Order: sequence, then structure tokens, then C-alpha cells
Amino acid sequence: MLARTADPTPGTRGLSALLAAGLAALLASSCCVMPLALALLGVSGAWIGQLRVLEPWSPWLLAGALGALGLAAWQIYRPARAGSAQCGIDNDACRTTNRWMRRWFWLVALLTLVPLLAPLLAPWFY
Repeated sequence: MLARTADPTPGTRGLSALLAAGLAALLASSCCVMPLALALLGVSGAWIGQLRVLEPWSPWLLAGALGALGLAAWQIYRPARAGSAQCGIDNDACRTTNRWMRRWFWLVALLTLVPLLAPLLAPWFY
């Protein structure tokens, strides 16, 4: 018989999916957006050209980021089960941590939009 594990607290639900989405979005943007961002910051060098190695993986990384973002949205925005003792009597602590997770979710979603929009905006910069 399999033992049921307790659901994570609402404040940490979706954290691992959110971290995976952020990492995948950063890796997906490393071929095209990262060299531009580094050049705008004044960082240069021959090693920047090596970032193009990840370009063939960019669509797969974007798909992974969007999938992880969808999973994180489902975990963060779904309501807690009725009758669960995850938050106790006072739900204020759960609402506060859930609010922070939602803010981080939208920040990662904006980060994921960067590699999606980079091919459209790149001709304006190069």
C-alpha cells in the first residue's frame, strides 16, 4: 500500500516548477538575448560567441519553460482543498506567502516572454 504524502503548504506550492521555468527561460534566451544584454552592460569578449551553442535547444527550452510555467500557475492559483489543515485557523499567513508566489510567477512569466519576443525585436537592435 502506498502512503499518501501531505500536500506542500500553499506558500511553497509551485516553487520548484517556478524555478524550473525561470532556469529554462534563462537558458533559452542565452543564445540571442544574453549577448545583447551583456553588450549593453559593457561586458565583451570572445567567449560571448560561444553562447550560440545553445541556439538549437532554444525551442525545446522554451517549451519546457512554458510547461513548467503552466504547472506553476496551476499549483499557485488553485484553491486549497476544503477542510485541509494547511493554514490552520488564520489564513493571513497563507495569503501573504501566496501573494509573493504570485508576484514571482508573473516576474518569471515576463522573463519567459523575452526569448519569445527576441526574434521579433532583434532587427531593431542589430
